[in-house]
Amino acid sequence: MGVCFSIQLDKSLDQLVPPFLRYLCWNNLENNLESLQRCMQDLSEMRDDLLRLVSKEEDRGLQMFAQVKVWISRVGTVESETNRLLDDSIVELGRFSMYGCCSLISGSTYRYSQKVDMTLEKVNTLIREGRFEVVTERLVSQRAPHKQQPTDHQPTGSRANLLESIWRRLMDENVSTLGIYGMGGVGKTTLLVHLNNKLSEVGHNYGYVIFVVVASKEIEDIQDEIGKRLGLQWGRETKKEKAAEIFQVLKIERFILLLDDIQREGVDLQRIGVPQPSRENGCKIVFTTRSQEVCRRIKWVEATLYVECLPPQEAWDLFQKTVGEYALTSHPDIPGLARVVAEKCFGLPLALTVVGKTMSSKRTVHEWHHAIHLLLSSSSSVFSGLEDILSALKFSYDSLPDEETRSCFLYCALFPEGDDIKRQDLVNYWVGEGLVSHDIKGYEMINDLVRASLLMEDESGYGVKMHGMFREMALWIIACDYERQYFVVKGGIKKMPSVIDWRRVRRMSVTDTQIENISDSPDCSELTTLLLQRNYNLEWISGDFFRRMASLVVLDLSHNSNLSELPEEVSCLVSLRLLNLSGTNIKDLPKSFGELLKLIHLDLESTSNLRSISLISGLLKLQVLRFYGSKASLDLSLLKQFECLKYLKLLTITVRDVHVLKTFLRSRLAGFTQGLYLEGLKVSGESGKSFAATFGALGSLRNVEMVNCDIIESDMVWEDDRRHQYSPSNQTTPRNPWFMNLSTVVILSCTHLKDLTWLIYAANLVSLTVKASSMMEEVICKEKAGNVEVEPFQRLQVLDLDDLSELKSIYWTSLSFPRLRKVNLTKCPNLRKLPLSSTSVEKIYDLRIEVEEAWLQRVEWESTEAEERFRRAIHRASVY
Repeated sequence: MGVCFSIQLDKSLDQLVPPFLRYLCWNNLENNLESLQRCMQDLSEMRDDLLRLVSKEEDRGLQMFAQVKVWISRVGTVESETNRLLDDSIVELGRFSMYGCCSLISGSTYRYSQKVDMTLEKVNTLIREGRFEVVTERLVSQRAPHKQQPTDHQPTGSRANLLESIWRRLMDENVSTLGIYGMGGVGKTTLLVHLNNKLSEVGHNYGYVIFVVVASKEIEDIQDEIGKRLGLQWGRETKKEKAAEIFQVLKIERFILLLDDIQREGVDLQRIGVPQPSRENGCKIVFTTRSQEVCRRIKWVEATLYVECLPPQEAWDLFQKTVGEYALTSHPDIPGLARVVAEKCFGLPLALTVVGKTMSSKRTVHEWHHAIHLLLSSSSSVFSGLEDILSALKFSYDSLPDEETRSCFLYCALFPEGDDIKRQDLVNYWVGEGLVSHDIKGYEMINDLVRASLLMEDESGYGVKMHGMFREMALWIIACDYERQYFVVKGGIKKMPSVIDWRRVRRMSVTDTQIENISDSPDCSELTTLLLQRNYNLEWISGDFFRRMASLVVLDLSHNSNLSELPEEVSCLVSLRLLNLSGTNIKDLPKSFGELLKLIHLDLESTSNLRSISLISGLLKLQVLRFYGSKASLDLSLLKQFECLKYLKLLTITVRDVHVLKTFLRSRLAGFTQGLYLEGLKVSGESGKSFAATFGALGSLRNVEMVNCDIIESDMVWEDDRRHQYSPSNQTTPRNPWFMNLSTVVILSCTHLKDLTWLIYAANLVSLTVKASSMMEEVICKEKAGNVEVEPFQRLQVLDLDDLSELKSIYWTSLSFPRLRKVNLTKCPNLRKLPLSSTSVEKIYDLRIEVEEAWLQRVEWESTEAEERFRRAIHRASVY
């Protein structure tokens, strides 16, 4: 660092500096400006790396230390100071060059030199202080509420009697544990859900009622579900540590634990951390399982109850209700034929419902005769005792419109039982495999399978699930067609599965395992799909593993967070069309990567260590490229290369250079970009347009994240664009809808941002996160919104506002939030009112509002009714 002078200048006279000080100041200023630019770059990179680390840790349930947050804020402040000094450097150095070495200089120029010197010292100090050994700590939150589960209808007849029997046993002080068993699809889960809801309705004196779907989940997954209900949030705790914490909470509380779908191996309460229920502690466990043998094997079970299929009349009633009166009365002969079809469902509720939905659109006698023929001819003895039920379920599979749809359904058996499958992932796989020709067809296919009840929608609406019996039926169909297709599906194992004949394996799924290394060299000449995601211990894959997979078209290695490299032998995958490396720790793509010439889909999102993606320039068939939130960012050279990829139709990008951003916005790529991750930029409109007009015009844009950006919005330009967007005669109809597909917005540490009024145009916004933006005063500004009569946030599900010290308003009046599920408000001291009336949210039991205790003392509710209604959803948030 250069020499620092401390000379008092008479500011009123703008006193001149002597020649010898000018000479030293000249050399000092040039050196310090160069050092300041270099050191600030180093500091910015330190800060960005730290933010990425914190983001990962927060995903694991940890929270940032206060001193880390203060350090990040100080970096933002000194970054602004540095940018101003560097912007002024050309002018100040120009003043020096106007005079000779021995000339006098002005006091203002000398003071500028001092500011550079002092700012450099601040930067170096922050670099020294920013080497944190630990950046996060464990988050402790309030317990989650006991919520009702959604059900289609109340139980009647024998099912109502069965529920009453379960209730009596649960209330019996001599029964602490109850096992409910019966075949898949008979209605055990429905009974357990009704039991859970009845506990909520009638009230109870238990500290916790905990509902957990066990299925094929690992112990740690079950612990996480229980921990969430108890208000425990974990980071990297071991299973033993989690068990100890669960035990510490439950040993002093009366609880009821409802465990759905325990499988052959049962559950080990001690390893999970659940105390043994007893008459002394008054705790209860009720579980469901398909096997009576499981009930016998679990030593702590005190009572069991068998769930039978429906008696004939109740089965017929359910089938009639599902088929509907219109179909049954379409022809006089149909009711008689319908009874035959119903009988072939053998009283199994799942079969009655699925077959009934399939037949609800059948209006002719011929169609009903054909259905009976299929049900009678598809029986098989592969699974003794189950063939009749599986045949009944297979009828819905056989009734699918074509072989393409049936193949897509069977593909779903690759996923673990009970797994939520993202629609987008499923479509990507199908397109990669060539099962469907394009994305739209894939989404239509999912909807068809949901309508046929062969798939179920998950709670979020973004994913689907496969019922255990349908998965068993799919695997049964695959086993019957052994010569043509062979699946290997494993989870929770410690090493790669042993396979008798690798050459027959067509598709393989090995997920959520403890595998650390893969060194096998299998001959997988027929393998087309390999799913190896979420193996968090996986660090290394040998080159030999990929040598004999010439037919592989889909490879998913996503969310293997310890995987830091790919072998060069990945080039042996000459048929590969889809490669997903998102969420991995890879630093570089293999040099041979450019040889994957058939690749059409490449996902590199959230690769926080990936340095460059320039090797993809030769992948001329690429249609989908994602690197949103990657360390690798778009530059001008890459942009030119991407424009040469003539088949490219979907893009998500990371940009850290304002010149690159401006060039990108003028390119053809902007038209099909779905994700923009912007970091460290001055973000403004282009060519006299407002920010809203510029970015809102990107019709494909779905996800936007801006980190440490200076977002510039001219009020005058905004007003002009707003008027142009809406016609005077109809203020609710935009001429060219802005942000029409925008779903997720994340704003982090954008310190100069005052509002997000442009969100009034984001009609499909699902999630909004704004953090550490110290100048934000309003989310939607009334003056800027003008007289546009558009009610925002109609699809909003998640609202997360944190560390917004100047925030005073979200919206100036109450709004309806039909889909709101989670609100987090922390460190917003000036926000006194929420835009909520007593009728804003219909399903209040689905809503969770996390706020600070102190905030509750100063909040102003729209009415007493609103306060009473929403206080049920409020929970104390943790603040660091």
